[in-house]
Amino acid sequence: MNIKSLLFISALVMSSAAAQAQGIMVKGKVVDQHNEPVIGATVGVDKGKAKTVTDIDGNFTLQVPANAQIVVNYIGMKPATQSVGGRRELNFVLQDDVNQLQDVVVVGYGTQKRGSITGSVAAVKGDEMVRTKNENPQNMLTGRVAGVRVWQKSSEPGSYNNNFDVRGMGTPLVIIDGVPRDMSDFQRMNADDIQDISVLKDASASIYGLRSANGVVLVTTKKGQAGQTKFSYNGSYTIQSPKSMPKLLDAYKTMTLYNERNLNNVNGGSKIYTDEMFDEFRNGTRRETDWNNLIFAKTSPQTNHNITVSGGNDKTQYFVSFGALYQEGFFKSGDLNYHKYNITSNLTTEVYRGLKLSLNINAMTDKQNNPYCTSTDIIRNYWRQGVLFPAYADEAGTMLNYDGLDLEENTVAKMTADISGYRRYKQSQVLTSGIVEYDFGTLFNVLKGLKAKVMFSYDYHLNNNTIYRKQYYQYAYDPATQTYKQKLYASSAPSNLRREHYDTQQFLSQYTLSYNRDFGPHSIAAVVGMETQRRTGDNFYAMRNLAFSSPYLFNGVEEGQVANSVTGGIYSANYNAFIGRLNYSFAQRYLIEGQFRYDGSSKFAKGHRWGFFPSVSLGWVVSEEPWFKKIEFLKGVDQLKLRASYGEMGDDSGANYDWVAGYTYPSTSGNSEKGYYNQYAPGFIFGSQFVYAATPMAIPNELISWYKAKTFNVGVDFDTNNKLFGFSLDYFSRKMTGLYEYRTSVFPTVIGAKPPRENANSSRNFGMELELRHHNRIGRNFVYNVKGIVTITRQKYLTAIQNGPYANAYDQWRNDHLNNRYQGVQFGYEGNGRYQNWDEIWNETLYHEKDLLPGDYKYLDWNGDGEINSQDEHPYAFDQTPWMNYSLSIDCAYKGFDFSMLWQGSALGSMSYEEPLYSIWGQNGGGALEQYWDRWHPADENADPYDPNTKWVKGYYAYTGHYPSANSTFNRVSTAYLRLKQIELGYTLPKWKAFPSLNLRVYANAYNLLTITGVKFVDPEHPSDDLGRLYPLNRTYTFGVQVSF
Repeated sequence: MNIKSLLFISALVMSSAAAQAQGIMVKGKVVDQHNEPVIGATVGVDKGKAKTVTDIDGNFTLQVPANAQIVVNYIGMKPATQSVGGRRELNFVLQDDVNQLQDVVVVGYGTQKRGSITGSVAAVKGDEMVRTKNENPQNMLTGRVAGVRVWQKSSEPGSYNNNFDVRGMGTPLVIIDGVPRDMSDFQRMNADDIQDISVLKDASASIYGLRSANGVVLVTTKKGQAGQTKFSYNGSYTIQSPKSMPKLLDAYKTMTLYNERNLNNVNGGSKIYTDEMFDEFRNGTRRETDWNNLIFAKTSPQTNHNITVSGGNDKTQYFVSFGALYQEGFFKSGDLNYHKYNITSNLTTEVYRGLKLSLNINAMTDKQNNPYCTSTDIIRNYWRQGVLFPAYADEAGTMLNYDGLDLEENTVAKMTADISGYRRYKQSQVLTSGIVEYDFGTLFNVLKGLKAKVMFSYDYHLNNNTIYRKQYYQYAYDPATQTYKQKLYASSAPSNLRREHYDTQQFLSQYTLSYNRDFGPHSIAAVVGMETQRRTGDNFYAMRNLAFSSPYLFNGVEEGQVANSVTGGIYSANYNAFIGRLNYSFAQRYLIEGQFRYDGSSKFAKGHRWGFFPSVSLGWVVSEEPWFKKIEFLKGVDQLKLRASYGEMGDDSGANYDWVAGYTYPSTSGNSEKGYYNQYAPGFIFGSQFVYAATPMAIPNELISWYKAKTFNVGVDFDTNNKLFGFSLDYFSRKMTGLYEYRTSVFPTVIGAKPPRENANSSRNFGMELELRHHNRIGRNFVYNVKGIVTITRQKYLTAIQNGPYANAYDQWRNDHLNNRYQGVQFGYEGNGRYQNWDEIWNETLYHEKDLLPGDYKYLDWNGDGEINSQDEHPYAFDQTPWMNYSLSIDCAYKGFDFSMLWQGSALGSMSYEEPLYSIWGQNGGGALEQYWDRWHPADENADPYDPNTKWVKGYYAYTGHYPSANSTFNRVSTAYLRLKQIELGYTLPKWKAFPSLNLRVYANAYNLLTITGVKFVDPEHPSDDLGRLYPLNRTYTFGVQVSF
């Protein structure tokens, strides 16, 4: 070959290389399996920077190298890849991806593919969570995750009053973006910032060691994605209405019941309200008060606004959001409300090849405004007052009345901040973390999969509270002088101001080394690391009586002046830990995971601070076996996996340096929070100086340490026909030993302290979980998903040293509910019908009091001794905590419409109505609730109830004044309920060609819309809290809009 030929060939090669380097313009179209255009799909070069998105018709244009690989991605569809090979037009068809086996799930100190998980780990996406519209992300989890139980106790703005547990085992540890944090941090998050939540329910939680005995909730916030900057806005307006609120009877019925109660006297009774008094209300001489209407608004508003900006490139990605929430309470004064503001910023950047830096900041500030009196006290007070006396002394409603009111307490004053004062709770917090991660695989191929990660975190919480009691006057009309008498409400005087300051800090550092690599059919993943954590808390408060009603401490006087700290709010705790995990799988069929945490806590004495918490789990993916795939009728099976796990976890919750001797100073009394102004702390006077006394703490115990939980779980996961049907079934058991408790034995006075706290008690939780799944597409446009969850949980106490001693075997059987005893069973009296007439009363063979009446309650003589007494109490009902929880969620989409619905409920539980809900509680007409009108009573209201000739009208309750035993079947009802927790209908407007990146969705949502239950007057989720006077749950109707571009 001559020189000219070589030059010619070289020129061809160089021109071809230049053409490839320069690239070509490729255009094409992306459609789905039904040939509909896919709008907004990401089209880009594999492992390259060039990217674009499809337009409203699914078309794209992209400059790429001539030999590039083009990848198309779209959420909910399988990625598609084609080689350019010099072509200038490429079309793609995307298929639905409903098989979630390759989804990445967050686990302890890392992530795993769902199909390779061997523990009991459940996950829920943030987009699924927010279909339940609520100010508290905790409530959004209701019915979404198997084994997770959430009870919303109250909808009081800013209260965040919930019970939350995993498998009935207590409050779990919360991890937000890899950092252990408080449950209140999770409750106050902006739900729109949550990417997903994982719940570790079995031995998979052991890698978190000392605080993982009740399970772990892992919360991951949203991060930015490479691509064009995306702006989004989500705004909503909510109408709230109270539910399950008892009402008071009107004046006529109230006086009738009180007359009946006074007539109900076997020795003779009389009416206390005369006909003339009835006439006074009829002719307007006396005014009654409709407290329900005066105190509670029928509706109240709530608004929520969220703005996010996200985007980036291959080097840097960012996500920034701002949220604002306002919720108004139901009190007509408007003085119960809540403001919350959230700011989130997540930034990730590759500062050098393989070296990434991340900075996460989450800031929140909120303010809860309350009247000086609590909502429970306000509700209790108006129940107690009844309707017979007016709220205002004058008809114009300008002067508050005290005449006739019990303890002269006027509920209007109690709910109005301008009259009685207020409580303002302000909380601010900043949660931060910085991460440096290096991928050693960028140095040498042999190090592929090896990464080092360092994280530092600092959290700060500040509570700044103002509690202002304002003295005020009330009035009473004096008909003799035709004037109004003014009177100072004694409990309000003098005006008083208390300022509180609480702050807590947390410092955390994590150092981990991870390795993840495949070697043919072998896959290995490992992580080792260490973690240090320090938590501190401090506080102080100051309180003064005020010279005049102005909410500033400098207006105070020395009398009633207090400055102190709440001892429980001053603390310091250190934790150190070493962690490790190793995962191995062969051909994605045989899976094994082992992990450990060697954890130390400063709350224990030397020699007892460290605990080792190991776990192991196994998985067998039967559907990946070659012989399984050869079976014809099993070819539609996507997944059949068997798994089992065992591990040990620990907890130091409640430990408080019990190995250290000490004193509580100053010694406290029942009203320490009020500065001892009406109860005095113990102390002594030395000369003219009063010195508070100190209370000795329990005898120290240097042997106390963490308590342990040994957990065992077996489960099966099954999916078939591209997720047409699937289920997960788990059996779990957890035994806890070394629970903290004090013995009941009393030491001699000379010792001067109570017995030490010990690792003495034990318990066991066990049960089953079942999750059923169904996904289907009908035609080209209709897609739906159905998920059902059932969880059954039992608890058994094994040891309880605080119970006893007992007089005899019966005494122990009857009263020891904790030693070797299953929980969830209630002792009490079993009903045996009602006395229908005097013949049944006269022929009663059981010993009874002489004041029995028709309609009274009959009880079963359980032990057959001829009388009803405490020995007839026996197990007769479930207790309030339900054994079973269940839910059913349905969501579907048709063209631009989407619909979702969540039903949830519980079963195998019961409750007793508290005293104000089964008997009239009060005087002067107070406590006469509407339900008491449905009672047995004489047809003639003037008849003597003890006259055998009196004719009776039957009802639900006995004659007024005779009430059922609180602990009997007459007063106990099943708490089983089925609730339409959430329902939402949305519509996404069609794309605009002029603005193809715009997405606009409008929706309407309802929350707590319908409850089917046998529980009356109160809500079945919190039937007995605060004697039934808890602030009511809300039923909400939300209208919103979501915009992104």
